[in-house]
Amino acid sequence: MRKRKLHPRTVRAVFLLVLSGMLIFIFVARLIHLQILQHNQWKNRSNKNHISKRVIDMKRGNIYDRRGSELAISVDTFSVFVYTPEVKSPAEVANALASVIPVSRDEILSKISGKQDYVLIYKELEPKLAGKLKQLAIQGVKFENHYHRYYPQKSLAANLIGFTGTEQQGLEGIELKYDKTLCGYPGLAIQEDISISDSEPSTMRVITPPMGGSNLYLTIDAYIQHTLESELQNLVEKYKPIDGSAIVMDPYNGEILGMACYPSYNLNEFGSVKPDVRRNRPVTDIFEPGSCMKIFAVASAIEHKRADTSSKFYCRGYGEIPGRRIRCHGAHGLVDFHKAISASCNGAMTEISKILEPSMLYRTYKNFGFGDPTGVEVVSESTGILKPPSKWSAFSPSSLCMGHELAVTGVQLVQAYSAIANGGLLVKPKLIKQISAQDNEMKEEFETEVVRRVLSPELAKSLREMLMGVVEGGTGRLAKIKDYTAGGKTSTAQKIEPSGSYSTTKVVCSFIGMVPAMNPKIVLLVVLNEPKGDDRTLSGGLVTAEPFSNIADRVMKYMRIPPDRPQSKIFRDIAAYNAEKNNSFAQTDTNSTPTGELADAEISGNTVPNLIGKSLKDAIQSVEKSSLKAIFDGHGIVVSQQPRPGAPIPARKIMRVTLSPDYRD
Repeated sequence: MRKRKLHPRTVRAVFLLVLSGMLIFIFVARLIHLQILQHNQWKNRSNKNHISKRVIDMKRGNIYDRRGSELAISVDTFSVFVYTPEVKSPAEVANALASVIPVSRDEILSKISGKQDYVLIYKELEPKLAGKLKQLAIQGVKFENHYHRYYPQKSLAANLIGFTGTEQQGLEGIELKYDKTLCGYPGLAIQEDISISDSEPSTMRVITPPMGGSNLYLTIDAYIQHTLESELQNLVEKYKPIDGSAIVMDPYNGEILGMACYPSYNLNEFGSVKPDVRRNRPVTDIFEPGSCMKIFAVASAIEHKRADTSSKFYCRGYGEIPGRRIRCHGAHGLVDFHKAISASCNGAMTEISKILEPSMLYRTYKNFGFGDPTGVEVVSESTGILKPPSKWSAFSPSSLCMGHELAVTGVQLVQAYSAIANGGLLVKPKLIKQISAQDNEMKEEFETEVVRRVLSPELAKSLREMLMGVVEGGTGRLAKIKDYTAGGKTSTAQKIEPSGSYSTTKVVCSFIGMVPAMNPKIVLLVVLNEPKGDDRTLSGGLVTAEPFSNIADRVMKYMRIPPDRPQSKIFRDIAAYNAEKNNSFAQTDTNSTPTGELADAEISGNTVPNLIGKSLKDAIQSVEKSSLKAIFDGHGIVVSQQPRPGAPIPARKIMRVTLSPDYRD
């Protein structure tokens, strides 16, 4: 049977149908390949072309002193970018930008003519110039808010505070120690370009807002810190030491009110100084303390019942142990503990070393914190050096009683003396008073931390009396303060030469003490490393005792602590006024309150309150409790008032109160 031949048109139709099917199949297959198999790849390429992620800078927390003075802050700055897809005329954009920011037109033009979509033009532009650029409304110019670390007080407490790097990370000091607390968390923003015409700008969406860091409030007081640094600067200019340091601490709660050292530097220019200058020497540097350790040797002898406060020792002008004779400053003869400390008698210390077992002396020094870090909130605190008795020589007990063969930091000494000042408790020093959120809603307070009891209150009182004798009639007479009693100890420690022997010319001079002597409010240490001079002038009593007095006087008056020295002019003014007014009051009003009670109690009701001897703050509070108003003259302690205490309230209900000169200097 003969086959029918297909019509050419049918063949063409079938061919076209098959071809169309194949094309459709290829198209669908390609579509599946792109939309399904390569979906993520093309999505990422699209996002790269139209969407960019930007990290939003966080604001680092501020650092304040105890009263809220700014020590470290984050200042607003702006980074200027150009989003090139929105730029119509690169030349016009370059001209406009160059008219405001310190970058040349050609440099800007070369940057925005490249292949990058998002180009950084300038970093850390100050807000004033950024405002001018924003007013120009240049197409394609974008701004990102950043923060620059700034230190308003410049060199104040520089070695303590430290600084941050270009990425706002802490590199030294408190900035490094509390970096995680201060730095906060950065945010995330999405830059989207979904415009369908050149006239529509791109948009930015903030996905995760930045979270600023917490604020730190230090225990440091800016005024006290400045007082330490200025007095230390005067010392440095006079004696040209290698370095020096000074610390003020509240002995009861461990709060460090000031921690200064030399050399220092401007925190805003930290890159221009050597790393050695940036050390926080009161906590990193160690030194042999010298005679200030004698009080702890005395404490050890009394605490272990090897002697009592009435014990006496004989000084021939030297101390003698087998194989060695230790020179003393003079032949003091028969001395008790008070005389031994006030005269800094080496002969007596040698005798004390003989009655103490090595374990007793070692245990006492350990209990006072020597050889261990204090735990203060700093980076790289030194532990000091205190060898165990197993490594002592036959000369070690006598050397240790006189402050040699061990090394301490300044903050260890202040902590140990604070235990004598507060009645026998070793309190952990602290530099952080409070941590608060950016909005100050959440706060964390730092409580006082008592490490252990190291002395009985009775023995601590006896030791304070001994230290007071040093200032009143001993080697520390230059530390005497006009309006306040003080107790402390001078030290002149010879330094060790590279050969291992003690130097005859290089010394560390220091004075550490407490004010007022029997009811201390502060413990203060002043140290100079290798002051320049001769044998007659290089001693703790001559070099550092007077600066101790100057600092303590200013700090006491700034803190408005009433004078406790009976011969103080302010003390005499108050006593004379009380005596005069009490006599006249007794003559005119036989039913009045007895004189002794009048000095201690405030008369209330329908009579004028007694403000004599009170601080300005307390006087204001007393007046507010009455129906009176007062005119105050001065800022110190109340020395006189009109009307007199106990008088009927005047019809005008106004009183005039005179105070001593301003204690803030």
